[in-house]
Amino acid sequence: MFFFLFIACSNDGNKNKKNSNNNPIGTNQRNLNLKSSEGQDYDACDCNERSQKIIDKTITFRLKFDSMAALKQDQDAKKQVRAHAKEYIELVRKCFEINNARLMLDSECNNLKLLEAKKDSLYRLGIQIDQGETIRL
Repeated sequence: MFFFLFIACSNDGNKNKKNSNNNPIGTNQRNLNLKSSEGQDYDACDCNERSQKIIDKTITFRLKFDSMAALKQDQDAKKQVRAHAKEYIELVRKCFEINNARLMLDSECNNLKLLEAKKDSLYRLGIQIDQGETIRL
């Protein structure tokens, strides 16, 4: 939910507002997300894909431990989870700077329901990735 709340609270609405009138009707979402020279790899679809990858690797890492208690006893594991959470939050910030509300548009490549389901799975495993590197472990 933090991802959506973070998106809704921005006042950065004027960045990257170029129009592309050459796109035919039916163009996929990736082509509709305009790219600046600085953010060429951060369209909404790319951001969704990268977010899912971070969440997937965090879930995979968490499943190496029988419980959160076991993970919490391992200092290196705690550092690793914090690093994943920090990476996730930095990605969310960068994506939001570039895309603003376009992150809220569900499409074939920006599957918001799947992203939310993966985050829910991670929450059920005891990791609230939206807390970033300040995550309590």
